[in-house]
Amino acid sequence: MEIGHLCYMATLKNELPRSDNVLFVFYDFETTQDTKVTESATLHVRNLVCLQQFCTHCEMKSDKDEDCERCGRRKHSFWDDATGDFVSYLCEPRPWVSA
Repeated sequence: MEIGHLCYMATLKNELPRSDNVLFVFYDFETTQDTKVTESATLHVRNLVCLQQFCTHCEMKSDKDEDCERCGRRKHSFWDDATGDFVSYLCEPRPWVSA
């Protein structure tokens, strides 16, 4: 592109998608901080990723341990290759989810 070209980036909308085909995913990375990098800094090493998910079919169910017939198991933990397994899980095909 020529100098001064500005790529277009759409602004975020403060509203939920109007689709029945959405998977909501919430996650948390747990880390250890035992390795000193400098006198005042430590290395954060990921050792666990916890994930909870829901779709429009199960979002109002109070029992998070109850599987959903559409989106499957609603709670996941990734230990061994926490980040890689987490990303692989997110990339699994879900034909019912809107692109």
